[in-house]
Amino acid sequence: MQLTAAFLPGMMSAGNGFIINLASVSAYLPSPRMAVYGAAKAFVLSFTESLWTELRGTGVTAFAVSPGATATEFTTGMGPDAQVLTAGRLRRPEDVVATALNHLDRRNPGPTVIDGRLNRLAVLSSRLMSRRRSALTMARVFDPGRLSASQPAR
Repeated sequence: MQLTAAFLPGMMSAGNGFIINLASVSAYLPSPRMAVYGAAKAFVLSFTESLWTELRGTGVTAFAVSPGATATEFTTGMGPDAQVLTAGRLRRPEDVVATALNHLDRRNPGPTVIDGRLNRLAVLSSRLMSRRRSALTMARVFDPGRLSASQPAR
């Protein structure tokens, strides 16, 4: 928000520019064991969607890019709980940047773009479920015990 407040007036005066905010798939879904993170990303998403609407017709573009689990120090620094995120294929930072830049190149980019086909599918699927079902499903996804229970004893 502070960077937006600092740079937006100059972009508005020039009549061009862009703001890309980093949200997350967690902005769309309940995030058990990461509730504050998910809530913060939901704020980023809502802020950016509102900004996108306010900036229409000004020459300034704003949108949020929402990656899922990505191979960064953030994910690996989560410790043992990261196993639930890294059990699947991680996206690369370059993938996320490419998604954002491709979205920016569109003639009329919308307020948000979700990186990765599986992430888009997860968000779409959650919209078809009740909030309750979505929360319970994500609780199972984020349960670190589910991976150790499915692994054979050594």
